[in-house]
Amino acid sequence: MHNNDANTVGGASSGANAGAGGASAEAAGVAGTMKMATASSTAGSADAAFAEAMSALRASLGREPDHVFLSYTDAYDIDELARATAALPASVRVHGSSSCLSVMTAAGIHGAGGPGLALFGIADAQGAYGAAAEPVGESPRAAAARAARAAMEDAGREGKPPALFWLTAPLGVEEQILLGIEDAVGPDVPVFGGSSAANSLDGVLSQVERGKAHRGAVLLSALYPSGEIAHAFSSGYTPTEHRGWVTRSEGRRVPEIDGLPAAEVYNRWADGLFSAQLGGGSIGAESSLRPLGRPSGWAGKVPQYLLIHPNTVDKDNALTFGVHINEGDELVLMTGSREGLLDRIQSVAGAALEAARPSFQPQGALVIFCAGCMLAVRDDIERVVKGMAAALGPTPFLGTFSFGEQGCFVRGKNQHANLSISVVLFGQ
Repeated sequence: MHNNDANTVGGASSGANAGAGGASAEAAGVAGTMKMATASSTAGSADAAFAEAMSALRASLGREPDHVFLSYTDAYDIDELARATAALPASVRVHGSSSCLSVMTAAGIHGAGGPGLALFGIADAQGAYGAAAEPVGESPRAAAARAARAAMEDAGREGKPPALFWLTAPLGVEEQILLGIEDAVGPDVPVFGGSSAANSLDGVLSQVERGKAHRGAVLLSALYPSGEIAHAFSSGYTPTEHRGWVTRSEGRRVPEIDGLPAAEVYNRWADGLFSAQLGGGSIGAESSLRPLGRPSGWAGKVPQYLLIHPNTVDKDNALTFGVHINEGDELVLMTGSREGLLDRIQSVAGAALEAARPSFQPQGALVIFCAGCMLAVRDDIERVVKGMAAALGPTPFLGTFSFGEQGCFVRGKNQHANLSISVVLFGQ
């Protein structure tokens, strides 16, 4: 399913909140069925913030959650945060990821460069949920396959593919992780999530499962909700007429496009936008509205593009990216706008709703919003929260600002991208 955004595609399968220094919560659900809530805190210590938010979450749900999703800024001591989660009952699964600068719920933006965390809790006695983490080590693909199998086993559904995997990945190996998940369950299970982030690329990127902190693990939650899941994944950018082919690649570093220095070609396509950085320099901020795209199939008659964020220009005018590039890949100059980034979340959430059956009633949502997009609109980021409210009303949601995004454009094709947004809805 898609709407008028050329790169927003939705699908479906079966299967808030606090002000500064405090915690409160918001929930949705029908008595005796799946119920969801969010809570947040900006307390200064990890232990205090988690306790504060968890207390509010329990009060809103009226019971212990079965599964808790956790998003937090890098201002917290990750080991202290993991110890705080260890105090939860053994029946509660935890899936946590660091986020860039802040986290997001229906109540607003929490953290703003300082301490901030938010929780999304699911109480669903008729469903099943499992979580597992594996250090990526020397074989991210094998680690991902192990994590997928362990998460299914943790849910009590060993060998039975879930309705959806929620993924938190370490930076740099996302494509291998997606292949590993496919090794474990085949291509038809949608995988959504985001790469761990921090306030800068030099910050500590981390993952948290119940009682354990990781700094380089693949973390997967296997979701078997009693209701339906609907989802959408979007790039939200428009292709231009400028395109070329990669003639030399070194993984995430591309020296040549069309036989010429890649940065020189890119700069020409972008009307000299990166002239000052030729010969070496960072272009992450400048390229956020003029990224590159790689054709990625079709949704009906609508072409899809996998978004690629150019990060730096090397001394030899090679480009570095946040995704793996192959020789022979076609690259297209994409264009976006600040207004488009601010308004896109509403269309993505709307596409997820359109993908569900007509009687679908959303109870909660998980949102991934690219950190690069967030930084481009940081001074007006509250509009993103308002866009979710416009699409979903008071539905509680948790949003993480990630350094890479994973999602599914079309069935059987989970992909890693940059500068993207995803929305996963849980509903009755």
